[in-house]
Amino acid sequence: MDKMAKDAWQDLVKKTAGKTLHFLAGWRTPVELGVTCQVHSHPAIEMVYHRTGSGITRLGNRQNELVSFPEGSCVIYAPDLPHDQVMDTPGEDICVQLAVSPRIRKQIHGCLVVRNAANQLSDDWDQLSSGRRPTSELEKEILNLRATATLLAMLRECIAPEEDTRSAEHAAVRRAEEYIREHFATIDSMQEVSEQAAISNDRLRHLFREQRGTSLIAFLTQVKLERAKSLLTHSKLPLKQISTLCGFRDEYYFSSVFRRHTGQPPGAFRLKGSNKVAPN
Repeated sequence: MDKMAKDAWQDLVKKTAGKTLHFLAGWRTPVELGVTCQVHSHPAIEMVYHRTGSGITRLGNRQNELVSFPEGSCVIYAPDLPHDQVMDTPGEDICVQLAVSPRIRKQIHGCLVVRNAANQLSDDWDQLSSGRRPTSELEKEILNLRATATLLAMLRECIAPEEDTRSAEHAAVRRAEEYIREHFATIDSMQEVSEQAAISNDRLRHLFREQRGTSLIAFLTQVKLERAKSLLTHSKLPLKQISTLCGFRDEYYFSSVFRRHTGQPPGAFRLKGSNKVAPN
């Protein structure tokens, strides 16, 4: 998450202090492999809790930013942010929408990914997605409170000051890992990652290998290839566009790296994947 987006969401927390947001709707839905919703946006804040299943969301009208979400995570979309959803594994989503004032709606932007949402307010997720219509003003206010509390709990996980019980070095490695997962397509150097992790480049390289058992470069390549595999399987995008979306300099370099790590070229991988999902 870039600093401007983080500041905007932090400002939202300040503006909603002591206030209750308006709960609009909540529902749960099973999601299959592949594209589960086309590009769309909402005038409200939308929280999508991926109770099970994982995948990517492509942001913007040109879908030129990819954000991955693991199982048990929650993606929070700013109002009016175009996005779609592509599932790597099937599962169940819980969607909750909250209204904000026109002024706040213009200020917040981007999306947040809360990776440990499974441990937060599970009863509230169930109540908000029950589909049951409130029968009184009191029940409406309870839903408003539940929705507001859930949003603030999610925001706390993303933007509150870091109070990790583990060492600062473990926190730095986690920040580096999350930054790579969110910005893999645009990272120019490991210096950029170390700056975001607030640690020296040499120290980060050592700690990352020590704690994750792989190098920063290898992890970045792994994340790029995971997204490339998903796009090859679940989209008809040409290799040139996939290589750009996944952060490779051109389709030839992308094909070379893909073959080296998977043992087959992208086209063969795509053909094999399409055969798996083809109807009998």
